[in-house]
Amino acid sequence: MSIIGKNIRKIRTVKKLSQAAFAELFNLARPSVGAYEEQRSEPKLETVIQIAHYFGISIDSLLTKELTINDLFNFNIHFEENIHTPKAEIAKNPDQGLGLVKSVLIPGDKHLEYIVHVNNRDFISGLPKVLIPKFHEKSIRAFEQITDDMHDNFHGLNLGDLVFGEKMGVPHKFIDGQLYVVVTSEKIIIRRAAAKSDHLELLADNTNFDPVLLSYGHVLEAWEVVGYFSQKISAPTRVSERLMHLENQFENLNMRLMRLEGS
Repeated sequence: MSIIGKNIRKIRTVKKLSQAAFAELFNLARPSVGAYEEQRSEPKLETVIQIAHYFGISIDSLLTKELTINDLFNFNIHFEENIHTPKAEIAKNPDQGLGLVKSVLIPGDKHLEYIVHVNNRDFISGLPKVLIPKFHEKSIRAFEQITDDMHDNFHGLNLGDLVFGEKMGVPHKFIDGQLYVVVTSEKIIIRRAAAKSDHLELLADNTNFDPVLLSYGHVLEAWEVVGYFSQKISAPTRVSERLMHLENQFENLNMRLMRLEGS
């Protein structure tokens, strides 16, 4: 038996869905949901895919990993161009868990405009919004991924994914290996940081891309990535694919060590 029964129960509990409500979402009979949760039977692959897609969870995680509450609150993200739900309604709605908040979204075709108008409140307020679970009190901003330098074989950020960043204070204190959205006068870069004494290196997870070197003075804004949303569900990887991924990770780590030794 897979762990999917436990995960279905966890999803229902966190999302405050009855077995009947959950069954209705996926055109199931209510007793079927009970059978899944009690591990007397397992859902069809088609149903697994529907559940994973609806809640934004990878099929691999749904089938093999016991999901946490934090996982579930960061997965299911709703997009809206215009949001008119009053804050009082959001707080009172029991189906919203921690509550939902609006986050400004910078789509890929607005990256250059955002750089030009980074301090223009009217421009920022006119950008589309994303409705996301409220997982802490600080301001969050969403950026669309428009390059494939952070996708390493079968893992990472895909084109069109959204990353959610928490704005950093000035001076920026970058942590090596942490993922950031860095806004410069020329482009918006989503990469991992390697902080040097006199400059910042932004490293790609895809080893085919060279590091981007920046002076700290060229950073207009920096956002520490605290989550992301992907519209693509990766299929479970085969053993050979996982070995290839580990080999690439090892090669990437070796290249970084060589750069550190040479600096």
